[in-house]
Amino acid sequence: MASQDEIAVFQALDAYDFDNDAAFQLGLQSIEFGKEHTKVAEEAKLFYYSRKIAPIDQDKYAAWKLATSSKSDKEPPPSASFAEIVGMIARGETIPGIRQIPDELSSLAPSTSTSVAPRKPWEEQSDSK
Repeated sequence: MASQDEIAVFQALDAYDFDNDAAFQLGLQSIEFGKEHTKVAEEAKLFYYSRKIAPIDQDKYAAWKLATSSKSDKEPPPSASFAEIVGMIARGETIPGIRQIPDELSSLAPSTSTSVAPRKPWEEQSDSK
């Protein structure tokens, strides 16, 4: 059973903004994930937080996480038929499970190409003559 202090650390870990932590993101890029991307990313978050912010007992955290996860986390989202999805789009409703991506371009300046354009077949033939 986790103490109140440990539970506070677990909650702080769950609320921590790993997406905006430059050091974590840099380390995450160096990890080869393979097929278990989500599991490895969660383990990396736990390792990083435990080393940099507050030590965490992995077993107690896993038990706490399992005990506090809601039933809705375990069930897959309800599936809808094609006709139901078409109806939702026609009514302007949001489709569950679909991420909303803003319809805007990047504000950053476009990068310049550093690679050389490949030669055309007729350019290669003219060089060999």
